[in-house]
Amino acid sequence: MDAMIGDIKAGTRPVVACAMSDRDVERIGRAQVRHIDLVELRVDLFRRLSPDYVAGVFTGAKRRLSRPILGTVRLPHEGGRAAMDEETRYALFETIVLLADAVDIEIRSRIFPDVVALAHRYGKPAIASYHDLEKTPADDMLLKMVSKARRGSADIIKLALMANGIDDVVHLLRFTMDHRKDRLITVSLGRVGMVSRVVNPLFGSLVTYGYVGRPKADGQMRVDRLAEQIRMYWSGR
Repeated sequence: MDAMIGDIKAGTRPVVACAMSDRDVERIGRAQVRHIDLVELRVDLFRRLSPDYVAGVFTGAKRRLSRPILGTVRLPHEGGRAAMDEETRYALFETIVLLADAVDIEIRSRIFPDVVALAHRYGKPAIASYHDLEKTPADDMLLKMVSKARRGSADIIKLALMANGIDDVVHLLRFTMDHRKDRLITVSLGRVGMVSRVVNPLFGSLVTYGYVGRPKADGQMRVDRLAEQIRMYWSGR
């Protein structure tokens, strides 16, 4: 099923997102921007976390990059780089929801239902995410996360799971294909999982993530290389 993120209809073709910090927004060149469909601004990677500073980065990114913006403030135990209490995190979501085209909030977060409600109040889609940085869980756990996200009225569900071997990559790909109507984003993390960033979007995952500057997650590909791979295989469809 399709899902709108700004002017992007995710589901009609693979969407290439670029995970970016505030420094990346300042330094990215035009040649790199042309490979990007969607910009994911990782507020937990910003140098400062004051509402005015964060709002300024989002406003500047929208003007400079001319791409839809996905905003998130990632939890440390799901890959984030800045520790803060949930009240502070929610206040940052209140800032970015006005400037982003969509937000991403962890399913296991205490503020998950509040952030989804906040996004919908402003007519923005909410991605409900689940990151396991150690393993790829069995299907019953994945189905539990999907069910919880659906009950919480999430628009898209993201599953990012550590691959400790090729069997984990195949497992998540199979899950993606079996649940492709559920508006999933799926990623196998780690070096062995790198192939999933190209393959999973070809078989139902709505968005794939690359980087500029430095990788923001284990196994990410540079965004220009990722976009070239996606174009090469998708052009044959």
